[in-house]
Amino acid sequence: MKMSKKKSVGWLSTGNGEGSLGLLKKGLELVNENKIEIKYIFTNRESGEKKGSDRFIDFAKKNNIKVISYSSQKYKKIKNSDWKNLRTIYDEEVLKKINPFKVDFIVAAGYMLFSPIICQHYKILNIHPALPDGPKGTWKNVIKELIKKESKFSGVSLHLMTPDLDEGPNLSFCKFSIYDNNLHEYWEDAKKYPNSIEETKLFKTIREIIVKNERNLLVETLNKISSNEINIDKPNQYDLSDSF
Repeated sequence: MKMSKKKSVGWLSTGNGEGSLGLLKKGLELVNENKIEIKYIFTNRESGEKKGSDRFIDFAKKNNIKVISYSSQKYKKIKNSDWKNLRTIYDEEVLKKINPFKVDFIVAAGYMLFSPIICQHYKILNIHPALPDGPKGTWKNVIKELIKKESKFSGVSLHLMTPDLDEGPNLSFCKFSIYDNNLHEYWEDAKKYPNSIEETKLFKTIREIIVKNERNLLVETLNKISSNEINIDKPNQYDLSDSF
């Protein structure tokens, strides 16, 4: 049986929070199983900017992963201009820093929005905290929309990035319940606080469910890519709901 070639992966992450760190830990599991190689982690934070990203950077370095830091906040201050005007220029600098590392694709795991220029140079897998036909935008926007619509189910998906936000072809997804007997009390309670929904137990619980499934979907998809069961050049929207 012909052995599949180990995939070389680039990793983009702001690294701010347990969600980003948890995704990296899952990726590292596959590194330790010799299924992928993380060539580098690029983060738009530098040590000392945020406690969350400091933990992320320290963890990566302790596990012998090359870390490339280039602060977007410092860049904005130096250029003294609106981020909208700077994003493409900043991303051109990012490309200069990551281009020397040859990778099969890049994983965007908790990274900020970026300009189309990076998508034009690399295949980028992005984790989205909703089903392929679900709400678009940030995880906060997604959860607010799910609560507003009183959705019974949600999911997470992995897609190839294109210049249009959350519009790239989907590689994989998983579906799960967010409205069952265990959460009924939280749903009823959330209705009392429409103006502070982010502080409710429901909002926080849905976030925890999403984060858990993001990690599982990422590792399962990367696992299948490494074994050639999923071909990122031919996205086919694999339903992996029963895989973990």
